[in-house]
Amino acid sequence: MTSSPAPPVRMIATDIDGTMLRSDGSLSPRVQRALWDAEAAGILVVPATGRPEPVAEDVIEELGINHYWVFANGAITRHLDRGDTVRAFWIDPSVAQGLIVELRAEVPGCRFALELERGMAYEPGFAELVPNEPPVPPVDDVLDAFHGRVQKVIVFHPELPLDRLYGAAVDSIGDKGVVSYSGLRFLEVGARLVTKAIALDALCGDLGIDPSEVAAFGDNHNDVAMLEWAGRSFAMANGSDDAIAAADAVIPTSDDDGLAIAVEALIAEARG
Repeated sequence: MTSSPAPPVRMIATDIDGTMLRSDGSLSPRVQRALWDAEAAGILVVPATGRPEPVAEDVIEELGINHYWVFANGAITRHLDRGDTVRAFWIDPSVAQGLIVELRAEVPGCRFALELERGMAYEPGFAELVPNEPPVPPVDDVLDAFHGRVQKVIVFHPELPLDRLYGAAVDSIGDKGVVSYSGLRFLEVGARLVTKAIALDALCGDLGIDPSEVAAFGDNHNDVAMLEWAGRSFAMANGSDDAIAAADAVIPTSDDDGLAIAVEALIAEARG
């Protein structure tokens, strides 16, 4: 008995950092060209990132693909050309405040940052953990900085290893939020059940695309759900063990244009 061929790919969902971008944060011309060629071949390219939109603006401008983007690990789906928020999964401010209070009690020394509906707030020490300087100065306590709805709570600790912080956060938060990480020295807490996969699945429902028609690319823990969900999934050779285990195939590193190599093969397949 022969297996039926995989359906043609209609969507490429790709992480940014460690997948689309090289280790120095730059965008390879070959990767950019491959993604543009995919669009020209009729394959929708949807970047799906842990970054909030303001922190992704440099990549958005350089890549030049301005329709559907998934931000904040699935919390926000935007259509940039239209200026529309297609879908948003917010953390209730009272829930976010409760998570912070509980984690402070469970893990003394924890510090926090907030990605809010508009802007962000962060405690001292966070700026040193991110590639780009945050656009606002730090606050002494993020509990005094709540305004509007919350996209994501970020948790960091000046001394505790990330794996121990992750275990403590998962135990403390339980099913009140989704705890993930993406290669930097902090945790990201999204709304209950929300992942990149949830956001992409809802977008596919809007567009009449089946998950079997999606090729997903990622490199880290926050990509695992997306890699498991997609009909075809590819982990970068520079990826984390859990991302590699979740994927159907491993492709060359982001420094070796792995994304471009795989996308070029998908385009060749689409063109017959």
